[in-house]
Amino acid sequence: MSSRFLMLAGLMALGACDTPEAPTPVAVLSPGPVAPAMQKVSIGASPVLSSAGIFIAIERGYFAEEGIEADTTTFASSGAELLPSLVKGDLDVGGGNISAGLYNAFNDGHGLRIVADKGTVMKDCGYLALIAANQHVPDGDVSKFEIKKGFRMGTTAPGVSQEIVTERWAQHYGLTLDDIEIVHLPYSGFLPALANGGLDATVQIEPHVAKAVAEGIAVRIAGDEVVYEDQQSAAIFFSEKFITERPEVAQAWMKAYVRGLRDYNDAFFYDHRYDETVALLTQWTKVKEIELYSQMVPVGLKPDGSLYTDALAADAQWLTEHGYVKAPVDMSLVVDTSFVEKANQELGPYVPPKQPEPAAAVNEAPKPKPKRVMNPDGMRPGVGKGKKARKAQ
Repeated sequence: MSSRFLMLAGLMALGACDTPEAPTPVAVLSPGPVAPAMQKVSIGASPVLSSAGIFIAIERGYFAEEGIEADTTTFASSGAELLPSLVKGDLDVGGGNISAGLYNAFNDGHGLRIVADKGTVMKDCGYLALIAANQHVPDGDVSKFEIKKGFRMGTTAPGVSQEIVTERWAQHYGLTLDDIEIVHLPYSGFLPALANGGLDATVQIEPHVAKAVAEGIAVRIAGDEVVYEDQQSAAIFFSEKFITERPEVAQAWMKAYVRGLRDYNDAFFYDHRYDETVALLTQWTKVKEIELYSQMVPVGLKPDGSLYTDALAADAQWLTEHGYVKAPVDMSLVVDTSFVEKANQELGPYVPPKQPEPAAAVNEAPKPKPKRVMNPDGMRPGVGKGKKARKAQ
């Protein structure tokens, strides 16, 4: 075999060794599921304690968990002030006191709805209270106070739930609405007016009541439950556009809101995460002094968000009889409890947090823990699911 042939064979063998291997297939990863875009929901509410359910749901991420971006605007006078934006659909959700404008808008064909609780005057929950300028309460003794003819008293707008209870206070002292002068101011304007003589007395809301007392501006006479227990003073409203165009989002919003209501009850009635909850609320309400929250009378916010529909109907009738509402209102249409009822079905019944057992003293037998009086559904008296309330007297 010639050397030339051997060289050629060697080169061929070498070339065979240098032949590149077939490329290893690379796995192509398909993109995972794309997270749905957050749904922006425009909310209007006043910076007061009765808006706690909204503020807690925002700060603890309950709306975000439901895929909702809560775009919140605060209104000084809530109900009547935010109503035009709610009617136009600029707001999806409103939270405020019940007003004649709400019912007139409904009668005019705007399909907004009352959907959940945002403030009920219940026993031991007189968060709305009659307060009076110091000069009208001799020695600070509330038993010496009385509303007198010509008194200037405030409400946030004509034909609101405050005016109904103001009449009851006037009647409590033997007068009528015609015997007093009503002045319309935002909640934040009541205390300066009491201080400078612009008002003699007024029905005010927490946290402004506690602030008025702490600053020596006024004396708290009594909670509104003295003259109108179970008044559905404020509520959550959904706009027609929100209900018809995005009902699933509306339902998700309600679920998050009810979670906020439950946290509020945990904190203010069972001392669960109280300090944390108060710190959260100082970011939203007008009262920044943490110590004032322990001096406030808690707002009646039912943990299931249900409404006292009898009280709503009685107040709607009052507003109609006094000329604020142009025609009788079909309450079966304007009140829609389906959203809050479904939210509670999804969340299950409210269960109050367990209270820690007190430590027993050394060599002392443990004492039986007194039972908390509960409704059959496990809720505190006055904070249950009841839809009915005693009718206006």
